[in-house]
Amino acid sequence: MASTSPPSTSSPAAMSSTTTTATTATAKPCIKCRSNPGTLDSRGQLVCHICFQKFISQKCIKQIGLLNKDVRSSSSQSLSAYHLSQKNSGPPQASSRRYLLGLSLGASSAALLELLNENVEFQLSKGRNAPFELEVVHVSCAAGAGADGGGGGGGLEDDGKGRTTTEREKVEEVVLKRLGGRYPRFEFRVVYLEEVVGLETVDWEGLGLEDFAGSSSTSTTTKAEKLQQLFDNLPSTTSRTDLLRLFTRHLLIAEARKSHCHALLLGSSTTALAELTLSETAKGRGFSLPWQINDGVLGVPSFSPSSSPSPPSSPADAGKKTKMEETGMLVYHPLRDALRKELVTFTKLAGQPTPIAELLPETDSFTTTAAVVSHKDLSIDEVMVRYFAEVEENYPSIVANVARTTGKLMRLFGGAGVADGDGDEEGGGKAVGEDGSEDNDEERLCGLCSMPLDVLGDERWKGELGEDSYRDALVVDKGAKRMKQRICYGCERSIRG
Repeated sequence: MASTSPPSTSSPAAMSSTTTTATTATAKPCIKCRSNPGTLDSRGQLVCHICFQKFISQKCIKQIGLLNKDVRSSSSQSLSAYHLSQKNSGPPQASSRRYLLGLSLGASSAALLELLNENVEFQLSKGRNAPFELEVVHVSCAAGAGADGGGGGGGLEDDGKGRTTTEREKVEEVVLKRLGGRYPRFEFRVVYLEEVVGLETVDWEGLGLEDFAGSSSTSTTTKAEKLQQLFDNLPSTTSRTDLLRLFTRHLLIAEARKSHCHALLLGSSTTALAELTLSETAKGRGFSLPWQINDGVLGVPSFSPSSSPSPPSSPADAGKKTKMEETGMLVYHPLRDALRKELVTFTKLAGQPTPIAELLPETDSFTTTAAVVSHKDLSIDEVMVRYFAEVEENYPSIVANVARTTGKLMRLFGGAGVADGDGDEEGGGKAVGEDGSEDNDEERLCGLCSMPLDVLGDERWKGELGEDSYRDALVVDKGAKRMKQRICYGCERSIRG
């Protein structure tokens, strides 16, 4: 990516609506350009609205440049479904790159959409080809299973309310008409959460949800009913929020693979990544943080019912499980260096004469103002959002330190399997505690969250309680005993409580 597009100017009315403005009677000049008055406080410095937008844009373009290098690299052995099907055609050219953006209708993902559009328009104005094609997908929750909130996690939010037909029409109005009309160069689609039923990337049989597997021919109504029943049976609000986030990510990756996209882009800000760091650690999924927080290839296992093993021919074959065909998907967070409050301000400034913020649906901001009636109704994720809303306002450097420290964690092995299945390079390593045999090769990733398993760490999380691990339970399969697909401690607690 050669350079960033010049940010659009904004009106005085838009500037007055920003969260932080200079309060002095005679505004000091912008610390960067020295020509315009400094009206915004950007990390302790007074800047003008033009320099502020350029500051946010540069942070995004820097990450997109790193993404382009990863896409061009021929050393990544399992980048995406596109690479696997076109691996003899060489690295993709700039005009053939295709990305999928997860849109949550919140400030962060909307800011990312605006920044990507600015970059494309700037490149075209210079007489160059469009640097990439973009498909924008919004995951809308099924009735009763949750709803789409206003955060910026790439479509990963929940407010605990059900969707009605009218509400779905409103979502489609915002996504397909408002935003689709605003950005005609991009493709917009709405996918509903019930489509997760039957996805091959989730081990439904291993989770004890056999009726969820192979449901491609099931009607949409039946899928919604199944999903509603699943969420109703979960033990807590945290479990419902956690499963909603996991299912949304599964759907976004599935849509990216279906469209042969080179990468999935999520609008997670520094604040959102810090929230995810602490919430996932509290749930017992801390081992997977390098795969969830850092940019790079994320393993995508397949638990296709068609690949179910035949009855074992001998007792030695009784313990073998279904072989998973693992591929990988590049997952990037282009706004990982921007705070949430900065992106909220950006959406109020960018895209004049109609700022992008005015096209988004109104959402309830429960982060700092709403009183807590009962802490039982709050999930761990919501507690983290409330906590970091205050920290971000008073101590923004702490938020950045949490995300950057997590970013230094290394992946002990790849999250995506190499096609030939050998070696211990990225994509071919073994999980901690595994013996490296072929039988254990397919047990590396969790059957629900698709994150690498930490066998010894999961047992430490359980403690000395004397519980039988759900992932070690035996089931009878056509007269022979076999192990259920392993799931990590965090997913076990989300399902079982």
